[in-house]
Amino acid sequence: MNRVRILLAFMLIGLLSASTVFASQGVIPVSELKPAVPLEKPQLTGVGGKLILSDSPESFTNQGAFYRDSVSDSFRVFWHHQNAGNETVTVAVAVTNESEEAVQLFTEGSGVGTSYYVDVAGQDALADFMASNFNKQFLTTLAPGESYYIESPTAPTYTNSGIAQFLAKTKKGNRPAAVTVTVLNYKDRPDNPVTVPVLPGDSHTRGTFPHYDRVGTLKYNTAMGNALIRISSAESGQWSDKMPGEYETGYNAVDGGSVVNNGNYGVMYRLQVVIENGHHHPRAVTLYHNPSGGFGHYVVKWGNRLKLSDFITYEQAWPFADFILGANGNTYKSEISLTGGAPGPHVIYFTNRDK
Repeated sequence: MNRVRILLAFMLIGLLSASTVFASQGVIPVSELKPAVPLEKPQLTGVGGKLILSDSPESFTNQGAFYRDSVSDSFRVFWHHQNAGNETVTVAVAVTNESEEAVQLFTEGSGVGTSYYVDVAGQDALADFMASNFNKQFLTTLAPGESYYIESPTAPTYTNSGIAQFLAKTKKGNRPAAVTVTVLNYKDRPDNPVTVPVLPGDSHTRGTFPHYDRVGTLKYNTAMGNALIRISSAESGQWSDKMPGEYETGYNAVDGGSVVNNGNYGVMYRLQVVIENGHHHPRAVTLYHNPSGGFGHYVVKWGNRLKLSDFITYEQAWPFADFILGANGNTYKSEISLTGGAPGPHVIYFTNRDK
């Protein structure tokens, strides 16, 4: 029995607050930031629960499931699918209790974007997710056999991109509970999402990965002048400039094979940024983002403020942080992740000048 239903497209209106800034000013040619010294790559550590990635088949024409796996406790689901058919369907994530005891389900943040523009769908989803992440709220109690749905209608040629983080606990004893996650599309909601056949994959990735976050510490000294670091670089090959610990090998629960989440879609990089002031007097510091792998719409969180870009190409850079650094330096918090539909890597440029 399916007892619970939620339409994210309407629920999330208003999540973005006054702390959200759309950065349409200050875009410059990235060539103005060069040359720049590469920062020392930090050691990254995977933390948090499992990440389910559903991006295959990325474009679909038939109804069915995209991916399915069982997880427990805290977990995150990232999905990105384009309706290549000729009629509107519902793209959904179903969380099913297949155990014999009641499960309490909580949200720890979610966002869904549906747009003709693939990267706009990704930006909308990521911004709403980052605005609500780790804001734990009770959703429902799932009896054995019951499912909870996140649903949104997706028109032909439109892309549905989303991120949702859940926490599943047994009602009795508050222990980590196992649930089955199915990412799927349909015209009519199935009686049991676990029985919906999985569609054949394409060249994109679907799989389950050990951790949904990366943490680490970046260090920059104003005496370096302009400096840069690449985030979400390719895992291997000629374009790889990955950081230690950045990638983890996952598995495809459909065929049992090993997979890599190239770009780490759905992974939040939660970085502590230590800025030392080698000039020993106040400096004006500006940080820029450049999508060196292509183009798109992007999201960066600096401190407690979300910064959203307009459409940016690999030839441009947009400022997401601008502040006065004291003589003794300071430490800041930042969060970043690739938006669905936008290629990596991120290149973050650090600059400083006289106050």
